[in-house]
Amino acid sequence: MADKLEGDTTSGRSRSAAPSPDKAKPQTAKPKRKTETPTLTDDLTGKFLRVGNALYRTSDDKKPIARLEPDRLKTSNIDALPDIVRIAKANGWTSIRLGGGDTFKKAAYLAAAAQGLTVENYTPSKVVQAEADRLRARLAERDKRREAKTTAGKSPRPAEEIITLKALSERFLSQTHDQNARDPELRGAQSLVAQTISITRVKFPDDPVKASKDVEARRLEVARRIANGDKIATIQLRNQQAQRVREVTQEQLSQREGRSR
Repeated sequence: MADKLEGDTTSGRSRSAAPSPDKAKPQTAKPKRKTETPTLTDDLTGKFLRVGNALYRTSDDKKPIARLEPDRLKTSNIDALPDIVRIAKANGWTSIRLGGGDTFKKAAYLAAAAQGLTVENYTPSKVVQAEADRLRARLAERDKRREAKTTAGKSPRPAEEIITLKALSERFLSQTHDQNARDPELRGAQSLVAQTISITRVKFPDDPVKASKDVEARRLEVARRIANGDKIATIQLRNQQAQRVREVTQEQLSQREGRSR
């Protein structure tokens, strides 16, 4: 399933003759899928100032650098594309369709390639493909160095702590979503899975099998992080609550400004 990333530079459109009535083939109506405006995850809220569905970098910006719209992200700022693609990925997008001119599409393709997303309506030249491959290799090497540095900086965990974390991880996997949500030690970790459940319900309304696979993959990832001792629970809940307060406040301000005009 692809969603759309748009620029403000239009490209040429091809025209085709409409079929005559006697040759027109009946089309089966496709079920409409629900549209959902992308959301900002905790790791991206600090990069933007959000007013309604408009995103700004700073209060000095005269116009937003991006807009969140149902099933699409719109931007005219090429420099913002890496973060815009991160928003797409965080919302469960696996592929995107691009609007805009060739320069915009090239930059968006490179940003998507770095995040592991595919682009449906852009075929890169061999040189652009080589640049994307080089970018992916550099990012993979950077992540490898960071992981090695983090591992080297950690002191070995006591055997008792490892056993406790493993038992907590296994409990997380053995319990239901509701049980984890009520479990004081796992409530925050379950909120990560709950976020994925909400996203997949919108992204795959007619494909419960695919939605279930995404949720299960997220659940296994969270269980791994629990076993590794990652501090995710309290931080995740606090950030979600703070973000919700900011969004409600900004939406109210936008509505008041609209009524006063």
